[in-house]
Amino acid sequence: MSAWSNIEVSPGDAEIASIDKLEEALGSYPDHVRQIRELITRFEACHFKYQQHLKNIRQSIQDLRPHFDPSGIGKNHIQHGDQAWKSDKTGRSFMGQQYLWALHNWLDNSEKMKPPEYNEQLVREVEAWLGENSPEKEKLVRLLLARLTWDWKTLEELSQKSMEEIGRQGDDAGLEYQIYRMDICHFAFPAHLINILRGIGKMRRVESFEGCGTHNSSIRKSIHAELARINHWLQSRHKTGIAKQDQEELTRIWLFACLAKTIKEQVGLADTITIPGKN
Repeated sequence: MSAWSNIEVSPGDAEIASIDKLEEALGSYPDHVRQIRELITRFEACHFKYQQHLKNIRQSIQDLRPHFDPSGIGKNHIQHGDQAWKSDKTGRSFMGQQYLWALHNWLDNSEKMKPPEYNEQLVREVEAWLGENSPEKEKLVRLLLARLTWDWKTLEELSQKSMEEIGRQGDDAGLEYQIYRMDICHFAFPAHLINILRGIGKMRRVESFEGCGTHNSSIRKSIHAELARINHWLQSRHKTGIAKQDQEELTRIWLFACLAKTIKEQVGLADTITIPGKN
């Protein structure tokens, strides 16, 4: 995973070049610092718990100790099977699993044993949204199931395109691209999933779709305030002078600069990041 894989990076980006120079100046750094950097790489502003994640990252940088193990991110996601929801305290995975059961029911409508948690009302709603079965709809529902469970191999086989190709096509790929941008951890879930199901039922793309990588005005405002706080801290270190900072503070400067760049790009802010030591 590239350190900047959660943002779109333009060739020759001056801020990233300056931040990378800070990293180079640090030389080698311990594993706990690498874990904090990974937490930043795994951050998504569209996640329904983005504020908690930001708080954890900020505290991790301040303490130079990860407050969360990055390897544990997503461990209760429905990609891990139909029992994963039982360990999830947010209720998201349970809701996601309910939709998986309902979608599978629409595909095969079998009378096999159903779990006690099976939501018959949701099943009827999904049937109403999707309407009568057809080969085209069935393919899209299978694509959706693959995406919701992070089954990338099946998704590519069904679409006969690589993930990169689908991404490059963007909105031209219609419902396929919108399905590609679905996940239960998105702030708009389950509303955006319901819109997708209605779109499949009508066999047309969803207007004003909110999928992975999108944000609303509330998120943008919150992220902008967070960026301002980080920038203020970076400015104070810039005034002090980079040469007067010890190794731990230089590490914090680098990590906070990484976080600032990440959140700035994810919501499309134009603010300039103050990077201590930049000429």
